[in-house]
Amino acid sequence: LSILPDSNSSGIKPGPVHSSIDHDERATKYVTAKTGRTIDTKVGTYPTLASLNPGTEPEPTTRMGWRSFDRQWTFTDPRLAKTESPALWQSLSEQQIFLVSPWTARISDGPAATVTTHVPDKHYFNNRGGKDVVPLYRDAAATEPNITHGLLDALAGTYGDTVSPEDFLAYCYAVIAHPAYTTVFAEPLEASPVRVPITSEPALFWRAVDVGRDLLWLHTYGSRYTGPTRPAHNVPRRDDLVWLEPVTKIPGTTKDLSYNEDARQLHVGDGIVSGVTPQVREFSVSGMNIIDKWLGARTAKGIGKASQKTATPLDKIRPTEWEDEWNDELLDLLRVLTATTNTYPEQAELLDDILAANQITVTDLPTPTDTERHAPKTNRTPPAAKGLFEP
Repeated sequence: LSILPDSNSSGIKPGPVHSSIDHDERATKYVTAKTGRTIDTKVGTYPTLASLNPGTEPEPTTRMGWRSFDRQWTFTDPRLAKTESPALWQSLSEQQIFLVSPWTARISDGPAATVTTHVPDKHYFNNRGGKDVVPLYRDAAATEPNITHGLLDALAGTYGDTVSPEDFLAYCYAVIAHPAYTTVFAEPLEASPVRVPITSEPALFWRAVDVGRDLLWLHTYGSRYTGPTRPAHNVPRRDDLVWLEPVTKIPGTTKDLSYNEDARQLHVGDGIVSGVTPQVREFSVSGMNIIDKWLGARTAKGIGKASQKTATPLDKIRPTEWEDEWNDELLDLLRVLTATTNTYPEQAELLDDILAANQITVTDLPTPTDTERHAPKTNRTPPAAKGLFEP
């Protein structure tokens, strides 16, 4: 990759590339679509990719939300994206949470929404769509909740207590982020995006908030909704979820992954994790199996385009070793999914109680303005230049 530093790089500054051969070769390493960006596209104040000399230092890396429950790494460089969703990058902060739920794609099973604290990929919800992202805040300072003005005040008047943006998100997440919601509203979801029944009963509202806070803490891997019973950057440990045999060789393909339901053992190449329940092994988000997707992305061959004959040179760059940090990350994922499936019965009962009780109707709530219905304007300043990211 000519745009990445080689091992002997001294940080050569960007300059013009005069050779047409170099230009053409460089273009083959970039997905140049008929629409969108090419290596000659000028983005913000960045020099074009075509103008970079070999050895130019890359931009810093940052976490991104690749697929539901899967955090991966990317460069903070909008030149390497067809579009960089500037409104999402501009709103990124330590208070931000991105709720992702499809408005146009069919939800087939599992939770009707997932979340991430990192800017999500277009297909974050599942591999076939679900690009619709609802940030909790419209700005990085977390001063503009992405909630219709007056809604929280209306709820506070109903419940007799202040309702924060985090409270409202927790309520919504408790109600929709489980399979029972998808099952109950299967028919309406065929032609409509997710809609949230809002109870008029204070006790039910705060009961849902408590459930949602626990789930959001889990699903953000302990980075949000922390407190005395929810430690920061931590997920609940489980004595039964352990590595019996560590992975010493990266799995070549998904064929090197298997599950023994009787022993509750997940085999990852030559490694074995014990304590994996069938519910966790089968955990899916609208047809996308989370374990298969997470592990498949960490095989030598990869999945999706990387595993196909049409793979580009970039797609073919794959890990050759199993990273030690993946052992801990896989256990954390399994712990999160275990706690989540254990919460599903409580969420199903909660939904039944909300639907059986009185609810607030649309006519009782304020209507969003045209400004609130659209993403905030962006200055299109390169993300890294704004100090939002760290290597």
